[in-house]
Amino acid sequence: MKKIIIYSFVLFLFAVLKVNAQQFNSIRSIEQVNSVGIKLKPVEKEKDTITKVKIVRDTMFAINSLPDKEPLEISSLPIDRLILTSSFGLRIHPVLGAVKFHNGIDLSAGQADIYSVLHGTVVVSSYDNIIGNYVVVNHGLYETTYGHLSVRFVKVGDLVKAGTVLGISGTTGRVTGEHLHFIVKFKGNSINPLPFLKEILSVNRKDQLTDFLTQNR
Repeated sequence: MKKIIIYSFVLFLFAVLKVNAQQFNSIRSIEQVNSVGIKLKPVEKEKDTITKVKIVRDTMFAINSLPDKEPLEISSLPIDRLILTSSFGLRIHPVLGAVKFHNGIDLSAGQADIYSVLHGTVVVSSYDNIIGNYVVVNHGLYETTYGHLSVRFVKVGDLVKAGTVLGISGTTGRVTGEHLHFIVKFKGNSINPLPFLKEILSVNRKDQLTDFLTQNR
C-alpha cells in the first residue's frame, strides 16, 4: 500500500512538472520571439556609377590633358633646331637666280621630325612639283604649311595637336638641299612666320593663345 501511494505521488509530481515545463517552454518561446532584436539589413542607396563629363566644343583646345594624362602642349616649334637659311620676303631665288617673293622661311634640316606648331586639322597632305611632299594644317584664321618632306604621316581630316609629328624633312620638290619650307597664312595671305612663332611660343595659357589666334587683324 505504501508503495502504491509513493508511486501515485511520483506520477502526480511528474504530471505537474510536465505541465509547468510546457507552460515554461511556451512562455519562453514567446519571450524569445518578442525579445529577439531583428536586425534589418540597411537599404543601401544605389551608387551613381555615371561619370558626368562636360563636353567642350572647342576647335582649338578641348582639354588640358589627354586621357593618359600626357600634358597637352599649347604650341611647338616646327623643328627641334631652328636654324634659318632663308628669310621671308624678296630674295634671289637659289634655283631660278631671279628676285622672287619667298612666301615662307627655310629651316635647316637633316631627316628631322617636323611638328605641327598648333592644334588643328589637316586640310592638305599631298605632293607638288615645287614644294614636294607637303602638309597644310588649319588653325582657324591661320594655316601653316610644311614643305619638302621626305614622307608624310598624316592625311586630310586628321586632328593634330601641337607637337604632333607630321612627317620627316627631305628634298622633295624643287630644292638645292634638304630643308623645311615653313609657311604661315592669315586669312589666306602669307605672313612672316618668325613673329608668328615668337607670339605663339611666348604665351603660357590657352586662353591667351585663343585670343591671339581669333583676333581679326
